[in-house]
Amino acid sequence: MVVFGGIRLPLLLLLLNAAFGSAHHWFNWQYEVGCQSDTFVAPSDEAGVVDFIKQEFPKQSLIKVVGNGHGFGNLTTCVNKGFTNRTSHIVSLTNLKKLEINKDMTVTVGAGWDVYDLVNELKEHNLSFNYLGAMRVQNIVGAISTGTHGTGSKITNMATQVTALRVVDARGNLKSIDEKNNSEELKAFRINLGALGLITEVTLKVQPTYFLKKTTKVLNATNDYNKLYTELSSLYKKHDRMTVWGPHFDWDSKTQTWAIEPTFYASWWEPTNYTGTRNCTLNYCANGCGDCIKDYICYDETSDAVSCAPQGICSSQFYAEIEHFFPMEHFMDVAVNYTKYQQAQTPKMKGFDNDKMIFQFRTLKGDDSYMSPANTYNLGPKDSGVFGVLEIDWMQNTNHWGTLYNNQEFAHDFLNEFGSAYNARSHWNKMAPNDPKHALSVFPKLPEFLKIQERQDPNCQFVNEFLVNQLGIERCRTALNL
Repeated sequence: MVVFGGIRLPLLLLLLNAAFGSAHHWFNWQYEVGCQSDTFVAPSDEAGVVDFIKQEFPKQSLIKVVGNGHGFGNLTTCVNKGFTNRTSHIVSLTNLKKLEINKDMTVTVGAGWDVYDLVNELKEHNLSFNYLGAMRVQNIVGAISTGTHGTGSKITNMATQVTALRVVDARGNLKSIDEKNNSEELKAFRINLGALGLITEVTLKVQPTYFLKKTTKVLNATNDYNKLYTELSSLYKKHDRMTVWGPHFDWDSKTQTWAIEPTFYASWWEPTNYTGTRNCTLNYCANGCGDCIKDYICYDETSDAVSCAPQGICSSQFYAEIEHFFPMEHFMDVAVNYTKYQQAQTPKMKGFDNDKMIFQFRTLKGDDSYMSPANTYNLGPKDSGVFGVLEIDWMQNTNHWGTLYNNQEFAHDFLNEFGSAYNARSHWNKMAPNDPKHALSVFPKLPEFLKIQERQDPNCQFVNEFLVNQLGIERCRTALNL
């Protein structure tokens, strides 16, 4: 990465183009990832999407669909205007707001729905999803397409709820794919990374809404990581849908080191016969909102018990984040060694505006979506098919670009260090280093995915630099001038 005066090259080029040329600028939620296209397009309906794509295919225009930008990586960036002689378009499907409630306990929704709005609409019909991510700020198709998930050894990611979808390929052909007629293809399209075309609608499983009981318990921390994580491992054997929010570390500005906080907490969810006051949303504690480290019990409707609404995001501070998936059999080794590695790499973080570092652990049942970080295709016969999920967040005390960029680059080191050792996979929309060899190892269905990608996108109109490098799409390097 080339840096001029503390500004990374892509950001510098965005600023220069903003000053000397007209373009549409797109940024993610914390503005450190962005791109600029020639135009911003928001078709009024599915027919408008088809017409637009058919018009752009002969021109080989570059097309990138964006949702709400709730990501940390370059998965959804367009190819910058000026980097290519092709026209570059940002496309929003926000106007596609179809909603049909089907008799088979599914709903068919247009790509314009955000998760938060859709969840509230389903409540009006006494319906809910069985599992969601911790946040609801995403667009529904964006959340599905990137492998968004909740927690539980019997719970899979959101994409496994998809029973059918409609997609427009680069030629403007509209195709329906469903479990009955295209079951194998559906495995590729569920987590499509935006590389297989424009998903205009999805059909998802739902269920009658029900209550969950959420229990939060304060846990004691220790620098004896083997003891600490042995205790957490025993908790996971007792509770299924559990998230461990910790351990937490504070940055000591004098010693320039991380110091572990004495306590942290775990939360788990379980069915209940309770039907009284719904109150989990009052103390969900997402992103550190509220007084989180305390014992409490709350009850709520399924979605509000396990997922935080947008108003629960109480901080807009910059932070870097990794999220790695690994077979649960490696839990102890991963937890201990990631923590020790982080502490050993502390010198790389000296001189920056660090504040807190939070570890978070969850579990997830594996699935058969081709590009799912929890895919089970390369597991051994003795593996349970359950994945552990480790997230590390590096928070800052001020919104300082240098600290953010340093920590994001540092975040890449973890997969390089442990990816092969623990069969670890990174969340697609977070900080993932480019390593197509490792991608092929942990995504054995990648060759099949790329065959479909070439069929759907023969002129490389739907990909960007990140996808080309991550997936090793060699045929698209020349097309994008990489």
